[in-house]
Amino acid sequence: MKNDDWKQDLYRYRLAPAPPKKDDFQDYIDLYFAEKDEKYLSWFLHYYEPTLNTQMMTAVQEYSMRGHFVDMKQAAVYGILKALSNYDISLGVPFLVYKEYYVKNEIDDYIRTMRTGYTVQSNDEYKLLRRAMALYNKYGKSDDETIARIAAELGKNVKDTREIITAGLRNMSYAEFYRQYADEDGESSAEDVTRDDTTDPAKMFFDEWRADAVFDRYEKLDIRERSMIADHLGFCRECHGVLENGTNENGEKILLFRQKKAYADLALQHTLSSPDTAYRIVHKAYDKILVELAIDEYIHIVELRRKKKTKTEIVYEYCADHNNDWGEIHYTPGDDDYDVTRYVYADKKGGFFFAAAGDWIVRQATKEQFPQTAVIPITKI
Repeated sequence: MKNDDWKQDLYRYRLAPAPPKKDDFQDYIDLYFAEKDEKYLSWFLHYYEPTLNTQMMTAVQEYSMRGHFVDMKQAAVYGILKALSNYDISLGVPFLVYKEYYVKNEIDDYIRTMRTGYTVQSNDEYKLLRRAMALYNKYGKSDDETIARIAAELGKNVKDTREIITAGLRNMSYAEFYRQYADEDGESSAEDVTRDDTTDPAKMFFDEWRADAVFDRYEKLDIRERSMIADHLGFCRECHGVLENGTNENGEKILLFRQKKAYADLALQHTLSSPDTAYRIVHKAYDKILVELAIDEYIHIVELRRKKKTKTEIVYEYCADHNNDWGEIHYTPGDDDYDVTRYVYADKKGGFFFAAAGDWIVRQATKEQFPQTAVIPITKI
C-alpha cells in the first residue's frame, strides 16, 4: 500500500490514550456484561489486536491470500462480535476459548465465498475441496490412475473429482490446504486434512510433499549433526525410515518404531558437556536446514539476532528469507506489544515478517529468555 496505509490496518482498534490495562482479557468481558458498556469491548480489542494481527498474518500465509489481510481481520472481528452476542458468562468458559469456534467459522466462510475464480457453495463443499487438494498434493500426479484413486477416497466419481481438482488448481495454491482450527471445545490445534496426526516441528522430516527437499539438506549436515538429529527424532540415518526390527513378548520378529533419544542420552553418546550442548547442536542443525529451504524458496523464514538487552529494553534485528535486509524491533519488558522501528522491504510488500518476529519476542518474554539468534519458519513445513 502507498503512504504506509498498511500500518494503519494493523492498528484499527488502537485507542489514544490507551485504556486501563487488565491482567486478564476476561476482565474486559466481565465488565462489558456487568455494566453493559460498549467501551469495554473497545478496550478488549485495543489490547487483543496485536494477537489478532499475528493470527491473521499466519492465515494469510497459510491460505495464500495476500491482499486479503484486512478483510480476514474484519471477518475475525465479526466472529468475536457474534461470539459475544451468544456468550453466557455464567457457564464459566473463558471468552478467548469460546470465541474461537465463531472466529474460525467466519474466516472459513470468507475464504469460501470471497475468493475469485471459484466459489464453493457450502461448508461441506469447501471441506471436500480442501480434502481433494490435500490428496492431490499427497500423490503429486494428475494421471487417470491417481485421479481414480483420489475419487475412491472421496467417494466421488472420476469426472466430479477431476472438476474439483481443476477448480482448486485454478483458484489457489494446493500446498496451503493445511489450516489452524479450533473445535467446539475451543482446543486449538493444527490439521492436515488427509492425516490423523497433528503437526509438530519435528514432523518436518516426514511431510511427504517436502520430504525430498528436507532430506537433501539434512544430508549436507556433518556426520555428528545427522546422527544426533536422527537419534533424537527417531529415524534411520541411512534410509530415513522410522521402523526397525524387533521381537515381541513371544520372541516373534516384528517391526517397531525407533526409540527417540533425549538430549541427556545424546550428550552421553557423543561425550558432550551437558544436555544443553546437545540441544544447541541439534537446533543449530535445524536452523541450517531451514535457511537452506528458504534460500531455495521452499519455505519462508525470519532470522533474528539480538542487538541489545537491558532491564528496560530488548532490541532484535530481523531478516526475511536470509536476504540480508535487516529490520529492527524494540520491546519493553512487561509490555504485551512491540515497536517496529525499521521494517524490511518484504514487509512493505505485504509479507508481515515483522509479526512473526515480534510475536516470538513477546513469547520469549514470558520465559524471560532472549537467545542471541533464532530462525523461525513461518510457512508450515
